[in-house]
Amino acid sequence: MDDIDKKELLKENLPFFNKLTSDEINKLIHKSSIIKYKKGELVYSENSTCTGVLVNIYGQFRIFISSQSGREITLFKLLDRDICVLSASCVFKNITYDINLEAELDSLAIIIDSAFIKSLSDNNSYVLNFLLNLTQDKLSETLSLIERTIFLSLENRVANFLISEYNLTNSDIIYVTHENIANNLGSAREAVSRILKKFEKENLLKISRGKIKLLDINGLENVL
Repeated sequence: MDDIDKKELLKENLPFFNKLTSDEINKLIHKSSIIKYKKGELVYSENSTCTGVLVNIYGQFRIFISSQSGREITLFKLLDRDICVLSASCVFKNITYDINLEAELDSLAIIIDSAFIKSLSDNNSYVLNFLLNLTQDKLSETLSLIERTIFLSLENRVANFLISEYNLTNSDIIYVTHENIANNLGSAREAVSRILKKFEKENLLKISRGKIKLLDINGLENVL
């Protein structure tokens, strides 16, 4: 990774970069690490110590919570150039939460040391405002998820998941298992499988091992 310009990546991805002093920039570079993650690798968990702010250079991550029974639900995803501050839990005083952060694809990220970013935000209002705005955006996404989970049927949510994946990948072939969908939606695999088979009978999609081919996007949108 010697050919990767860490300073340039930080400058491109952090809106507050140009508001830092030369000394703060040098410390930021020193306190940042470029890390590659393999698909399926757990970056941060509820049992982890404060990891740091994650800047996704490329790839895809998901932030999820899990129950003692093993059921999971995805709160939101990080795409290229997205930033996650929740993995730097110690930045926030008197706030506790148990989340997990997992690489969904082979990914490259910059991890900024959490103690440093906290110190920086304490002394630089631009950094503090950035962290607060970022947290507010993710809170809005999470509240939207809660609303969908409470008020929409699982059938609606499965259709919405498939359409979202279609828009994300720009492909009518979605490489996903029934268990993956269930984990994203906080449901049981068996319930998801029943809905997918119903959609297949309605000629909305075709189920294969490890993938789903979408046959009628408009039909899936009508489910919503």
